[in-house]
Amino acid sequence: MALPLLSLSADGGFCVNWFNLALVGWIILIAAAAIAAYMLHMPPIWIAIGTLALLGIGVISAVGKSKPQV
Repeated sequence: MALPLLSLSADGGFCVNWFNLALVGWIILIAAAAIAAYMLHMPPIWIAIGTLALLGIGVISAVGKSKPQV
């Protein structure tokens, strides 16, 4: 089940789901980089490897920013 980017808080404002927001940002960045690599005629295997590496970095950084502060 996906969580919304914004949800209504108890005080009437909006709360941001930082994990989803960061992950969407990384996916946009990865898509742009993959399109640029394709336009530069890079081999598809290297585009796939780079995409997976950037996706892993994106998930790690999104989790790191969304964990609760103790």
